[in-house]
Amino acid sequence: MPSSTDAGIEEIIGKIRRLCGGPFSHQAEAELRKLARELRLAIKQHVRMAKSSLSVKGAAINELDPDVEKR
Repeated sequence: MPSSTDAGIEEIIGKIRRLCGGPFSHQAEAELRKLARELRLAIKQHVRMAKSSLSVKGAAINELDPDVEKR
């Protein structure tokens, strides 16, 4: 998994944890909603990068051994 996106995801999770430590004000709730959107986007980017990495690795394997059955 891409470590650069791991760090971003962990940072967002840390912010969420800090906000959840006390009672929710309207401002805290709005910030949590914003962070949830950011987290969803960061996870989507993480998955996209992981899939891309796997595709590149798969292509490299197929180049090295073209007789491997495709699934």
